[in-house]
Amino acid sequence: MRPMRLDLAGFTVFRDETTIDFTDADFFALIGPTGSGKSTVLDAICFALYGTVPRWGGTRGLANALAPSATEARVRLVFESGGARYVATRVVRRDGRGNVKTANAGLQLMPAGFDVTKLDTGLSPDDLGEVVAGTPAEMEQAVLEAVGLPYEQFTSCVVLPQGQFADFLHAKPATRQQILVNLLGLGVYEDVQKRATARAAQAEARLEAVDQVLAGLTGVDDEALAEADARVDRMAELAAAVTAAVPRLSAARLTAREAAAALTALDDE
Repeated sequence: MRPMRLDLAGFTVFRDETTIDFTDADFFALIGPTGSGKSTVLDAICFALYGTVPRWGGTRGLANALAPSATEARVRLVFESGGARYVATRVVRRDGRGNVKTANAGLQLMPAGFDVTKLDTGLSPDDLGEVVAGTPAEMEQAVLEAVGLPYEQFTSCVVLPQGQFADFLHAKPATRQQILVNLLGLGVYEDVQKRATARAAQAEARLEAVDQVLAGLTGVDDEALAEADARVDRMAELAAAVTAAVPRLSAARLTAREAAAALTALDDE
């Protein structure tokens, strides 16, 4: 996942509209004094995708998204992943009772070659591309498919919270393995393994059924097989004789019906 552009408005320390352009930056560093908003930039990227930030303590800390005295916070992230370009948007509002809720969330697949500078011209959401997710509930699965990582793994190896930069290195082998599987797209081999295991189980079940049938065939030797072949030959000869006799039988039945009709006529006379 590569960030291309981040737009903020009313988000924590970024009360005014702010745009951070990563388009031409292969490598970059966020430099500034404490409290200038360096970590908030990373928080905004995480929030746009997953709707929460590690240091907020989960979704219950949603009120932290709002700048002081602000009633609305907007975050929009344009990023590339798997050769495609997406735009993730989240809007948080505070109602009259002071409750903070996510008012809007969506993920869109942008057209190929879309110029992100056009975002400065005030494009409507319909101009940004195909809607992949249109509600907060749909965002979780859509972002997982686009980025390839769930929230826990994203915050363990992509955007690491402060003080947890070594979590990935010290994680259990199984956890690190699953993260790498997701990052490298190796899940397809797990699917192949599952399907191969299922087919092997079906084949073993059929083989066991055949073995049971063969086990029930006792007393079979060359003499018994020769006798069975002879019986088959005799049955084939009998079948041929019956087939040959069928036309004669049909003719005899027709003659009998005609005779019965003639007898009925004579009786009537």
